[in-house]
Amino acid sequence: MVRHKGPFRLAIPWPRVAWLALAGILGISLVLGFLVLGRYQQNGETLDLWSAICRGLGVTADVGPATQPQPALRTPSRIAWTDGTIEQIRAGDGQHGSIVAMNCTACHGEGGESTSMIIPSLAGMDAAIIYKQLDDFRSGKRSGGVMNGIAMALSEKDSADVAAYFASRPVGLHEDPPDDSNSQGQDTARRLIFVGDAERGIPPCAGCHGPLGRKIGAPALTGQHSTYIAWQLANFAQGARQNDINEQMRMPAGQLTPDEMHMIADFLGVDRR
Repeated sequence: MVRHKGPFRLAIPWPRVAWLALAGILGISLVLGFLVLGRYQQNGETLDLWSAICRGLGVTADVGPATQPQPALRTPSRIAWTDGTIEQIRAGDGQHGSIVAMNCTACHGEGGESTSMIIPSLAGMDAAIIYKQLDDFRSGKRSGGVMNGIAMALSEKDSADVAAYFASRPVGLHEDPPDDSNSQGQDTARRLIFVGDAERGIPPCAGCHGPLGRKIGAPALTGQHSTYIAWQLANFAQGARQNDINEQMRMPAGQLTPDEMHMIADFLGVDRR
């Protein structure tokens, strides 16, 4: 009858104390984790109580924007190099393109041989390049003043035809190696063009444009106006031109100095007067 008061009776209910202590620690942890520490973000505004709780649970407290119209996906170009696109370019009618090209003569010169230092020559340019640039101007992916209006007036077939015409021109952009005998900084230019600069993440220009500044599927550089080349490098570097897919021009151009841009342009291009 007195056993419950003897040595077998625990004076302090330790199991209950342990559970109460555990509950207290858990409660304090929840308050600190969800209501106090969870409200503060590095480099961000302090969250309200509801947002902090939702954030601690791993869900978003703001469900409103999910039902709101989202901005259109920004893409550098509408062109996708599908079989259909390539076939359309190959089917370009150069004879009809020569008629369309009459509207291009005032700026790009007779037969696509530009005499302006800031307007590119098109004679001998790869048809796919001309076709893509026209579509970029048409869609506004590339800004070019009067070129945007001209491109909008052309159909896709007109673009393919005029591209075929300029690509067939035997003069203009050529495959001869550049004459760098009088180019300033030719060693630096040659290194950047054929080797690149791995430390700055600059790939060689020749990797895309070819060893002589010319490669199918990439804009021709050999024989292009050096002033125009330098200008476009600056546009890519400053983000004024953004129609390069995967930013393959913006990223390396952004690492070049203005002097390096001019060295590359002088090495590859020419300035016809």
